Amino acid sequence: MKNSIVTSIVALILCFSSNVVKAETLKRSPINYTIILDLSDRVLNDNQLTYDLEQIKVMFAKFKQKAKQNLIITSKDRFIIKIIPQKNSPLNVNYYENALQLRLDQISIKDKNNRLNQLETELPTILKKLEQEAQYGKKGSDYAGVDLWAFMSDNKDHLTALDYDNTVIIMTDGYLDFENNDHVLRNENQFTSTKFINSLTMQNWKEDAEAKNYGIIPIQMKVDATWIVSGIKSKNTNDLMQISKLKFFWNKWIKESTNSNPKFINYSTKSQILSELNSIMN
Repeated sequence: MKNSIVTSIVALILCFSSNVVKAETLKRSPINYTIILDLSDRVLNDNQLTYDLEQIKVMFAKFKQKAKQNLIITSKDRFIIKIIPQKNSPLNVNYYENALQLRLDQISIKDKNNRLNQLETELPTILKKLEQEAQYGKKGSDYAGVDLWAFMSDNKDHLTALDYDNTVIIMTDGYLDFENNDHVLRNENQFTSTKFINSLTMQNWKEDAEAKNYGIIPIQMKVDATWIVSGIKSKNTNDLMQISKLKFFWNKWIKESTNSNPKFINYSTKSQILSELNSIMN
C-alpha cells in the first residue's frame, strides 16, 4: 500500500513538473530575428558574401531551435531578411525577401512545422542564388550604393515587434556614403552620412568628436532589441584608426537611437565570425 502511495505521489510530482516546464515555455516571449543586408560594392570584398550568408545560416539554425522550444504549434516566432534598396540594381529584392522570411504567427497550426522544415531545406539553394546575383558588377562604380540611414528611418517601426524578443543584425561595412551627397541631412554636427569622419584626422579625434558632438543623426526606435553590426571594414588604408572611428560612431548612433549598445562582429576568418555570432546569440 505504501509503495502504491509513494508511486502515485512521484507520478503527480513528475506530471506537475512537466506542466510547469510547458507553462514556462509557453510564457516565453516569441523571437523576432531581422537581418539587414547591405549589398552595395562591399560584395566585391574577398569572401564578403560567403561570410554574410554563413551567418544567416547560423541564425536560421538558432531560430529553428528556439521555435521548436517554444512548441511549434503555438510558436509566433519570426525570421526576416531585409535587403537595402539600391538604385539601378537588377536584383529582385522582393523575391529574396519573400523567399527568406518565415512568420510563424501568420501560418496555420497544421502548416507551421512543414514551412519551418521547407525553409531549412531551401535555404542553401536560395542563398547560393543570392550570392551569385548580388555580384552583378566587377568594380565599385557598378554599384550606386545604399542609403542605410534612410532605410533605417523609413523602416524604424518594422524592424522590431512589440512583445517580441528582438534581434537585429546589420551586415554592412559601416559607411553611410553615396555617389551623390546632395541629399545628406545635417543637424549641427550630426549627419545622415559618415563622410564627416574624414575631417577627424588628429590623434585626439575621439575627444574632438565628443566635444563637438559629431555623429550620425539618431532615429528614435521605441521597441527594445539586441543590435548586432557585422562586417565593419575600412576603405581608407591610410587611416589606421578608420575602423575604430566607424565603431565609435555606430555605437553612439545605435545607443542614441535605441538606448542600447550594439555588439560588433569582426571580419577575419569564417570560424572567428561564426564563433562571435554564436557567443552573442547564446
